[in-house]
Parts: sequence; C-alpha cells; structure tokens
Amino acid sequence: MLDKPWYGLADAVLSTHSVVSPLRYPGAKRQLFVTLTDIIKANVPPPRLLLEPFCGGATTSLRLAGLGVVEHVVLADADPLVGAFWYVAAFDTTWLVNAMKEESVTIERWDWWRLAEPKSRRDKALKCLFLNRTTFSGILHGRAGPIGGRAQKSPYKIDCRYGVEGLERRIRAVGDLANTGRLLDVWTCDWRTSLARAQTWFPELTSNEIILYLDPPYVDKAATLYGWSFQNDEHKNLATALRNSTDFRWVLSYDDADLIRQLYPEKRGQRRILVSHQYSAATAKKRTSRDELLVTNYPDIPISTSYRVIG
Repeated sequence: MLDKPWYGLADAVLSTHSVVSPLRYPGAKRQLFVTLTDIIKANVPPPRLLLEPFCGGATTSLRLAGLGVVEHVVLADADPLVGAFWYVAAFDTTWLVNAMKEESVTIERWDWWRLAEPKSRRDKALKCLFLNRTTFSGILHGRAGPIGGRAQKSPYKIDCRYGVEGLERRIRAVGDLANTGRLLDVWTCDWRTSLARAQTWFPELTSNEIILYLDPPYVDKAATLYGWSFQNDEHKNLATALRNSTDFRWVLSYDDADLIRQLYPEKRGQRRILVSHQYSAATAKKRTSRDELLVTNYPDIPISTSYRVIG
C-alpha cells in the first residue's frame, strides 16, 4: 500500500485551515494540531505512516497528511457510521457529494434518518453526514436533538451547518487525499484491531516510521457525546496495550482526568504534556476551557510556550 503514488493536492490551501473536516465532532482536537506537529518534527526519522484508531472528525490527520507532515494516513473508527462516512468520502467521493446535495434538510428528514437503519456503506455514510451536520454539536447519539429544536424557533435553524458548497469542498478534499496516495485506507474496527494491524500490515516500516495518534472518548460525559464510549476498564486496557508496545511511536490525547493521570504516571520512556484547550462540545451559553493531557513515547519534546511538560 505504501507504494501508491504521492502527488500534490488540487486544493492545497484547504489544508492550511484550522477546520478541514466535513464532520463536526464532539471534542474535536484541531487546537492540538500545532503541538502534535512540533513533536513529530522534533524527532527523527520522520513518520511515513500515521494511524488514527479513534478518528472521529479526523481533522488532525487530514491536516497532517495535507501539509505533508506525514506521508500517509490510515483512518479507523469502531462506529460503523463514522467508518462508512470516511470510506465513502475517500473512495466514492462524487456519489457522496451528489447524494448530500439531494437531501432535504428538514425536521421530517431528520426524523427519517434518525430512525433509519441503513445496510449499505453508502447509506450509512449519508446518514452520518446528514445527522452530524443537523444535530446539536454534531452528536451522533439518540439523546441529541436537531439544531434549532423541534419547533425551529431558534435563530439557528436545522440547516445552518449544512452549507452545501463548503461541504462539497471538504468532501472532495478527502477524495483528493485518497487519489494522491496520502489517505491510504479506512478501517471500521476497534482500537485493538487497529493496533494489531499497525504491528503486522506494514512490515517495510520500522517502529520509528509509524505513529499512532489516539484520541479516545472522554472520561467525563463520554456516554452523552458518543454512541461508542468507553467504560473505565476500556481506558485501562488501552493503557496496558500502549505500555507494552514497542512497535510504533504514539501520542495520546485525553481530557485531564484523575483516572488518566493514574493510568499514565510519570515514568521513563513516557512523557506527559498539558495543553490549554477549548472544547467544542459545549453549552449554548459558553464553551468549556480546560487542560488537555497528552501522553507520548516520543523521546524528544521541544520547548514551547503553548504547552508544558509535567513528566
């Protein structure tokens, strides 16, 4: 797969934007892009492949691939709607763009998609896109309602995030990443399968040439934001798997919770970094600002005023 041709992008300017993803995602980590880029560039050799096992909105991976910080990206997610969306956006781009344009953005259509249980990959992708762009905070979960409420009395109506021209540009940019060999594949699988594949699917790469960027569900309020959230045991299982792995570099981002501090203590070969971060899944009155905790096995962490190393 790594021998696919790697060409320039038709819309290279989009990759310089802070928001490049067609999806709105709870807790999107676009503000961590600069920190992650600094860490990657401070270490040699540069990574040839980045795998994101909890890709969600995937803004970080898309920008890293678009700007050439990494050569190739593989996206993965356990949510079948999210996995289907990224696969179709990458490899069936024109169909998705045309289908997106044909949708009537109404409460009636929102209700229809909410109840629908599509079987085909294309329809799963369209359901993901439609509900993501028309549901409060982009939450793909049964508890969230349509933007503007059912009565649509809010100044923000159900279609306010469904700008067809902007979505088409971003979706076509995903297809362009795939066509130019930067986005190699999309997997619908859990993090365990992703880690196993990272260890076995790319034998031509050394451990220093593969990086995993892992952004698991929040510890706090995850069940209200994601259809596929973690329990405490799952957070512990992931920590154990990363501690025992020497097959790749990894960077992990979390909300700064006591549980995560306990699972990733200060230790040799593991660095912890605090980054001030403003969450995008916030109330209508104000956004929530708090520290984001990054943990990595990268050995060299450059000095920066945008974060602080705590161990």
